[in-house]
Amino acid sequence: MDFEFTTRQKLLRDSAREVMEKEIIPIADEYDKNKLLLDRKRLKELLEKLVPLGYIGVLLPKELGGYGLDHISYGILYEELFRAYASLGMVVQLQSSCGGIHVSGTPEQKKRFLPSLLTGEKIICNAITEPNVGSNPAAIETFATREADHYIINGTKTWITNGSISDLALVVAQTKEGAGASGLCHLIVERGVSPYETIEIPKMGMRSSPTSQIIFRDCRVPEENLLVAPGQGLGKVLQLFQMGRASMAIAAVGMAQAAIDASIHYAKQRHQFGKPIGSFQLIQQMIADMLAETEASRLLAFKALSMAGKGIRCDQEVSVAKFYATEAAVRVTSTAIQLHGAIGLSEEMPLERFFRDARAWTIPDGTTQIQKLVVGRSVLGLSAIR
Repeated sequence: MDFEFTTRQKLLRDSAREVMEKEIIPIADEYDKNKLLLDRKRLKELLEKLVPLGYIGVLLPKELGGYGLDHISYGILYEELFRAYASLGMVVQLQSSCGGIHVSGTPEQKKRFLPSLLTGEKIICNAITEPNVGSNPAAIETFATREADHYIINGTKTWITNGSISDLALVVAQTKEGAGASGLCHLIVERGVSPYETIEIPKMGMRSSPTSQIIFRDCRVPEENLLVAPGQGLGKVLQLFQMGRASMAIAAVGMAQAAIDASIHYAKQRHQFGKPIGSFQLIQQMIADMLAETEASRLLAFKALSMAGKGIRCDQEVSVAKFYATEAAVRVTSTAIQLHGAIGLSEEMPLERFFRDARAWTIPDGTTQIQKLVVGRSVLGLSAIR
């Protein structure tokens, strides 16, 4: 394995880091402390700084308007963004996938939807999770009934990132009573054409990232907006999960690295007993442990991204990366608070934000426990879920 970044990848990392330091990190604490949601106006201002770096459509082919970069470059970009401001990273990371339209869409759908998604003019959300459906997407209850040349959607989705600011929703719905996975489809719902309601969900971490409940009441969607035909929906959801879990792993690395950076700076500046606390053995042990866990997470995340980029089925690898990196980020950010002492608990420092964001990250796209069941099934060939 080659662990060295190419010259181009190093330049990409340096450019991204410069923008984060100058433009993003200075506003992160202000937005979070004041619980300012990344509404359309704020997000537009920030996207103007991020789009030129390739943050939206980084993996999409150039012929579709993307940047055509590799999965390692994707990881580099998003580690830097989550190191700077996790709430923004959550919004932009989802937008960058364009809801999978570039993979599953018809030529006409790609032409209609991709240009405005890639510029950030329109915002998309993935509407999969429901109040009664989390880790088992085959049990989705939102129903799409075919009626002439439309689908009529009824149901409720919850914990939907970008929901309240979305122009488009990629909705996974059931089309046949009792069909389970064999009846699932994906529909592109245009809010301006097929209105839906949203209710914002306040949360502990990622406080600036819009997270919503979406309610569909007799929502009429034209048949030409069918993205994935009935019977193929579950397979496409699992494909989204594979890349999503690798993405979450590298995001967790960025959060942990932010805590390490802050801790190193503080350990050099803070003096006790006439010398910097960084010279104390236990402080050095804490930083060494934080560094080791973060470096292990980084290697797991880039391995998963590399395999995904080569088109290799990697359920086990992405699940290992996701559960290890997110749990490690919780431990690393918690240790950083401990290292800072009382000030680490205050909003004067960003440590408590790092911890809240990291703690929230162990749950989406499959909890730690679900990831371990995926790994166990892969290794043993035995499923714990019947």
